[in-house]
Amino acid sequence: MVEVKTIPFSLVPYPLAVGIAKRIKGVGKFIAEFFPGLEDELAQSDYDYDAREYSAITATVSILNTVLIFALIFGIGELAGINMLFLSMLVSFIIFLATFATIIYYPQLIATRKMRRIEDNLIPAARQLYIEVKSGVPLFNAMISISTNYGDVSVEFKKIVSRINGGVSELDAISEASKESPSFKLRRILWQISNALKVGNDVGTALETTISGLTKDKMDDIEKYAHELSPWTMIYMMMAVIVPSLGITLLIVIVSIVSIPITSIIFPIIIVFLVVFQLVFLNLIKTRRPRV
Repeated sequence: MVEVKTIPFSLVPYPLAVGIAKRIKGVGKFIAEFFPGLEDELAQSDYDYDAREYSAITATVSILNTVLIFALIFGIGELAGINMLFLSMLVSFIIFLATFATIIYYPQLIATRKMRRIEDNLIPAARQLYIEVKSGVPLFNAMISISTNYGDVSVEFKKIVSRINGGVSELDAISEASKESPSFKLRRILWQISNALKVGNDVGTALETTISGLTKDKMDDIEKYAHELSPWTMIYMMMAVIVPSLGITLLIVIVSIVSIPITSIIFPIIIVFLVVFQLVFLNLIKTRRPRV
């Protein structure tokens, strides 16, 4: 099911939070109305909760975290003989916002990760499906053949096969899978298969058109990324090479002229800044790189 079965950022035991949340489903329903996409995100991330239940859990954990942090900070202040009421309220409020935002958007994060894993193997899996269907293999058997060796794509098709074996019609099983998948590209393939089955068209032809479109999209992403690398490389050279070297040289010259003492802490600060900048920059480039 979901990657992490517990609720993230929770300071209280999972069963306790769920038990309390069951009593405030009305609050959960009110919160869920502000997040219309939550129901789909929960389905796509394989959570067993509906939007109302998950929103109730979010509210419960946020409030319990807030109370625990407030009691902890205020209690420490009382033991130390320091009035920490304002600090307790401020930190608790920040914890409430951080907890609520983290939990309510967690299914979206899980769905996004799942989408990326699906799209890593989508085109090869779709090509095998196309080849087998064009070769005269029944669609059901072709879906069985790609239900292994293709990562999360295989997981999605394994669900379809399982539903069909459970008595659901082929068309309904594919339609349900298209609603639950977080990947728009996989949904495109399933929609094309579903539409071909409905009108009696050749599934292989529908797959061929969709695969061509997905391949073109992938090539466009690679070209776009290649065009973006030049300005990003210039920014990196400026911030990580030119500015530090020339800046330190200029700083030393200015200090020697005006006789301003340089504290020993300034150079470690510069080094820390460079390390943090490079880590953030490399992570940014990595996240923008298209998956091939």
